[in-house]
Amino acid sequence: MDKDDIVGHSCDCGRRDTYCIHQIAILLMLSTNTENPLTAKKNANSAIGKKVKASEQLLLTLEQEALASWLLELFKSNKDIELQFLLKFGKNQKEYQSADVDKILKDAVTSVVGKRKKIEASEVKKIVQLWEKALEPFWEYLALNIGNEKIIDLFSAVYQAVLDLEYKLFYTGTRFRKFIETGNSKIAGIIAHVDSDIQWAALTNSYWDKMWAEDNAQGGMLELFIQIYESSSIERKRLLADKIEDLITSLLEGHYYMSVAVDGFFLDVLLENNMFDNSADYFVPRQWEAKYNLKLIEAIRDHDPNKAIDYCNRVIAGNVNSTYNDPFLEILEDIYADSGDFSKLASIKMEKFSSAPNIVDYVFIMDHSNDEELKKKFRTRTLSMLRNNMGYAGSDELYFRILEYEKNYKKMLEVIDYRVRPSVLLKFWKYLYAHDKLRFLRAIAANVQIDYRTDPSALEQLILKITDNYESDVIKILFKPDAWSSHQRTFKAMVYSRLDSLK
Repeated sequence: MDKDDIVGHSCDCGRRDTYCIHQIAILLMLSTNTENPLTAKKNANSAIGKKVKASEQLLLTLEQEALASWLLELFKSNKDIELQFLLKFGKNQKEYQSADVDKILKDAVTSVVGKRKKIEASEVKKIVQLWEKALEPFWEYLALNIGNEKIIDLFSAVYQAVLDLEYKLFYTGTRFRKFIETGNSKIAGIIAHVDSDIQWAALTNSYWDKMWAEDNAQGGMLELFIQIYESSSIERKRLLADKIEDLITSLLEGHYYMSVAVDGFFLDVLLENNMFDNSADYFVPRQWEAKYNLKLIEAIRDHDPNKAIDYCNRVIAGNVNSTYNDPFLEILEDIYADSGDFSKLASIKMEKFSSAPNIVDYVFIMDHSNDEELKKKFRTRTLSMLRNNMGYAGSDELYFRILEYEKNYKKMLEVIDYRVRPSVLLKFWKYLYAHDKLRFLRAIAANVQIDYRTDPSALEQLILKITDNYESDVIKILFKPDAWSSHQRTFKAMVYSRLDSLK
């Protein structure tokens, strides 16, 4: 000892690299013997006033050798605690290799689940927590050595190790994936804080070259590269976009395409940097990739409307479920409307009519479609669909609107049944009353019913229309309640009783 500093140490037990339990015991004794009397008294008084747990009292009285022996036995049966002990008190590594990262991550898994393949959600949470703690010095190492291009291998080592474990273990959840995403964000943030543009360019160039190496897990490298791009400044984003543009040129020459994930990222970058037009020929629709296809077609429609039309038709032809066609039909609808090609616009409206039927589109189709046979089939199919769905709000009114457009009031009277709402009869009252007012009244008396869907105000207005426009004798004949329903709240009874109140 040199005053309070230790200048050398040895022990008969033979340990040399660090203090043994015997030396620690001596240090504790020396510390106790040299303690300031006032401080010792103060600590004693504090201990009296504070309730100490039994475990704490026992720990303070145990011999260091006994405690160390007990911990060694505990480590044999509980690898999780052993790993926690190593992470807390072990020496930090000064330099990392890919194998080091792999071992750290795998040791954490082994400490929690041993050799089991199936793990529980609580165990996954514990594993990820151990990873986060174990890799704290690793992230510090990366931050300090970010200018060294060799650390690129460490980037992918984290991803690859976690991915390998994910494939080997059976569990449900996304914690492993979120751990990778968090790691990628940390790395991207470290790279973004590289001040030297030359150093940043050298690092990203090296990473870019490695990303396309044959032995690389491209998915993981791409996810990190996306994070690097999104964390970069506008000027640096442009440099990365230039690299993508150069790669696309070579891909076009070789007639080769990347995966949808890669091409989707390339498309986003080129659009953000206003560089899409020069590389537009590379991008083509992909089957069952609606999000990507929509983005591509929206990008290309201003550049080349005819190609956008072709791409829309390709996607529609490849869709098994027609409901997936709607967004692409809307694009075609906009393109044909802008170009003034009303015949083709009518065919598109015809194709998407069933998903959002309305009178405006129906009239446009009938006025602009050049295919008479197709129009005839469309009309028959539409009226049949609406007639079958008359009980659903909106179908009855649209059916009557189409018949009004055709001036087919006779058919309108024929199709009045219990499903037609009073509000619809009021909207078309003037046409039906003018066409055949007595037959119209018979249809009302025979078919109008009251249920939970009936609008009371529409019902009241219909009764007033009847009493104001028809003679009471005719109303009495047609609306006289049946014997079994005279005391029930039927529409006939309501109209009939209204006549009695008017006397």
